Amino acid sequence: MEELKPISVEQVKQDLEEGKEFILLDVRTPEEFEEGHIEGAINIPLKDLVYDVENEIPEKEETIYLYCRSGVRVLTAGHILYDLGYENVYNMGGILSWPYEIVKG
Repeated sequence: MEELKPISVEQVKQDLEEGKEFILLDVRTPEEFEEGHIEGAINIPLKDLVYDVENEIPEKEETIYLYCRSGVRVLTAGHILYDLGYENVYNMGGILSWPYEIVKG
């Protein structure tokens, strides 16, 4: 298993502002996502990831930035994505370390 590549929240913010092509994947529960998430993120809860991700993200070459609440679920999600053949997966950690604006709903 490849090591999940780290990416800083500052780099993610910069990539968002520059319009870089990537998928921001939130693996928290739908309830957590509704309470607040990073603009542009898609939500596939960790428990559904293995079943839903290939429908939501069919291209295995896509760059994916993963986050959860504190950074723990990201590690499991990364293993699942690598097992399914995704190659460009980055660990952003948890939304708790995101100092920028979040959106609700």
